[in-house]
Amino acid sequence: MRIAVDARALLGQSTGIGTYTRGISLALARRGGLEVGLFTPRPLPEPPSIDGALTLHADRHRFGTVWLQTTLASRAADWGADALLAALTIGPARGDVPLVSVVHDLTALTHPEWHAARTLLGFLPLWERTVERAARFLCVSETTARDLAARYPETAARIAVAPNGVDRSFTPASDPAAAERTRRRLVGGKRYILYLGTLEPRKDVETLVAACEWLWARRRSRPDLVLAGGSGWKTSSLLRRIARSPFRDKIHLPGYASRSLALDLYRAADVFVCPSLAEGFGLPVAEAMACGTPVVASAIDVLKEIAGEAALFAPPGDPGAFARAIERALEDDSIRETLREAGPERSALFTWEEAAEKTAGALAEAAEQ
Repeated sequence: MRIAVDARALLGQSTGIGTYTRGISLALARRGGLEVGLFTPRPLPEPPSIDGALTLHADRHRFGTVWLQTTLASRAADWGADALLAALTIGPARGDVPLVSVVHDLTALTHPEWHAARTLLGFLPLWERTVERAARFLCVSETTARDLAARYPETAARIAVAPNGVDRSFTPASDPAAAERTRRRLVGGKRYILYLGTLEPRKDVETLVAACEWLWARRRSRPDLVLAGGSGWKTSSLLRRIARSPFRDKIHLPGYASRSLALDLYRAADVFVCPSLAEGFGLPVAEAMACGTPVVASAIDVLKEIAGEAALFAPPGDPGAFARAIERALEDDSIRETLREAGPERSALFTWEEAAEKTAGALAEAAEQ
């Protein structure tokens, strides 16, 4: 069976959907019996490792959304695709190749104020057609599946759940000296609390900054804060908040973190914190747990689904509650040890092989239909 994948998420800096696209494409290609084609409007700057079951199909098109609607369907059909995996949720409005839509979250519908205008322009006008056309929907969490079925009951029979996987390279540190080198390189050798992800409104990083200020006001020697990730949109409020903080010297902004840097950051952090107001899966939480780093997360349904008993939780938007949870993760030795042991075990539940098995099943059903 030939699977065409909309691989536009691999064109820029790899965020969550880019990590998903790479992980699921490689895992599908390794299964045997499948040929996977990565289709993009422009050549990929960093193509995944290629073997016989994974091929690249790049055009020379400037606008990805226009390419999606005018070119992708015919290119996939000419290649002989049996199904098309819409890794960015929206699929071509027309075409003969059966469509499987990957639904990460529905925040563009529920909270459009969290998104840039160009993101909404590429999603909202085309979503209803995808709802009509898709033979199957693959949701990356049970929470997203419930949200989709509740909002669009007609999709319920077409929904399957295939959680993201965690790359096997994310493991606890085996060399304490490596963590010390990371701290020296990035924060002058200081201990730190870590956030990793795009800096944008729905991540609610300002709540984390306020929580850390609460901790530092009581004891300035507590670990610094590292906010690793590229700037999304509407970051000016957060940057102003940081600039006027009385603890500005304790807040570090290293920018976008590559996969190798992310691994170093997780392993060297005292605590990883995810204060998000909404997530589709919460891959950084699973990656941090895999590295044995204690996790504090927002008490939203999807993060409780992913982390289970292997994290501490705080109500979203509550700096005081986050500060108290971070304090426990930093200073209660029993809790720290429990989280360090539970994290890798919990994260091991999420593999790209399992995701590929469920994805391949949905693609086969779509092709047969």
